[in-house]
Parts: sequence; structure tokens; C-alpha cells
Amino acid sequence: MRNLVGVSDAVRPSGEAPHGTSLLPADLTDDQLDAAPVLDSIDSLLIEELSEDEDDAFAAAFES
Repeated sequence: MRNLVGVSDAVRPSGEAPHGTSLLPADLTDDQLDAAPVLDSIDSLLIEELSEDEDDAFAAAFES
């Protein structure tokens, strides 16, 4: 006869999400979305130390 034993708390279902998805991020509530910070401009993400190629790749990622 075998006894199954969980190897960590991570495998134990939390009861708040369907089994198998308890480690995935949950959807934000409307209140959480309202309280989330919002960027005024993509320029807020400017990283001055980037090379021109890195900057182009960074900008391309936002365009896709």
C-alpha cells in the first residue's frame, strides 16, 4: 500500500483557485486595477545607459 505525501506547501491547493492553477497569478479586482500605477508616458521607461541597438530593440518590443 502506498501513501502519497506532498513534498512542499506549493503543491497543497489553497482553496482559492482551481487545482493546478494555485501558483498562477490571480486576476486583479476592479479596486486593485484602479489603485495600480499608470505610466504617463513611455518616456518614463527611458534607460540612458542603453546602446542604440538595445534602445531600438526595447522600442520595437513596445510596438509589437
